Amino acid sequence: MKVLKVFAILLMIIGWLRLDWLMGMHSLKRKRRSSVYPWRKGEMNFYDDGVAWMKSLELDIMEAKRSICLLFYIIEPDEVGRRLFSLLEGRVKDGIEVRILCDALGSKNMKKWVKPLQEAGIHIALSRPLIFKGSLFSLQRRNHRKIVIIDGEIAHVGGFNIGREYVNLDPVLSPWRDYHLRITGSGVEDLLSEFQIDWQREFKKTQNHFEAVSHEAKGSFSYQIVPSEPVNMEAFMLDLFDLAQKSIFIGTPYFIPTEKLFSCLKNKLAQNISITILVPGTPDHALVQPASYHFLRELIDLGAHVYQFEHGFYHAKVLLIDEKLCDVGTTNFDRRSILINDELNVLTTDQRIILQVQQSIQKDLQHSVRISKDQLKPEGIGGSAMELVARSFSHLL
Repeated sequence: MKVLKVFAILLMIIGWLRLDWLMGMHSLKRKRRSSVYPWRKGEMNFYDDGVAWMKSLELDIMEAKRSICLLFYIIEPDEVGRRLFSLLEGRVKDGIEVRILCDALGSKNMKKWVKPLQEAGIHIALSRPLIFKGSLFSLQRRNHRKIVIIDGEIAHVGGFNIGREYVNLDPVLSPWRDYHLRITGSGVEDLLSEFQIDWQREFKKTQNHFEAVSHEAKGSFSYQIVPSEPVNMEAFMLDLFDLAQKSIFIGTPYFIPTEKLFSCLKNKLAQNISITILVPGTPDHALVQPASYHFLRELIDLGAHVYQFEHGFYHAKVLLIDEKLCDVGTTNFDRRSILINDELNVLTTDQRIILQVQQSIQKDLQHSVRISKDQLKPEGIGGSAMELVARSFSHLL
């Protein structure tokens, strides 16, 4: 009887969470903005190593002349985070305006650092504070973006956060593999607009001046800024997949597709379009791997090639269509990122960037193993139960 009661309570919790999710999604769709940024011209640099990217970021911060805006899902106040704080405090003394946004959940360890940084002259806020208002949906919706804007002229966008693991100092998850872009040109203004939207959500009662920089269309790289709120990320990905005539590559730390995206991928396999999926072999969350197994087994059965990265941790978020169209950014291939999180991607057709992304993918595949359907089957009752629980909570992962 006790087991039945526990099972009944669990079903009630799952049902309530599902209803809460559906109501939250309905509200989110009604509030969605409709603006979409056009294709822009500029220069782009690609990074797949956190140490090299951090050196580039620090150099841009040191050379800033007017303003520095930072937004990260995770900022850890470890030795890497504290080095960044020290650098930013020095720039404030030089008369540079510094603003920091970090997600209240992802950067929970930053709470005690807000006041000291404010006293040092840095404007800082925790984005999407954890305040329960009768629904878990608003708590689930996180600001997952990683954006830096220097002087309104240089921007950094991609998968790296701020912390020791991202610069290969974590003994378990190193080397950390991620893809990041440094951007100049007219698209930086679009990124600044997105930062301003996030900033003013947290500072509604204050007037905040954001530097409006007029960019000429300088640079030979063509790209488009794709933020999640004005752009339905699920529809955006479906449109990308519909363009595929030969191949689709998906690189993601978490593979929990929506029903529409899963159906689309199965249809593409039926059309003899090659699909390759790269995910981590070592998970950083307990439920994300078993939640993905059902989807991966079915796709493997239909002919997809699935690889697990076995040399550190794979955290990159990338879509590559026919080796002609590339999407790099912050959006994981899971339901939370695709449907509710604040995310931001960069779409490009530039073959110079695509070639660098391809080379990085090939390097990561060399440190990966191709897995079979049988390897993803749950082991025993415990494994089956874990997969059932993970699938039941998949919309929360």
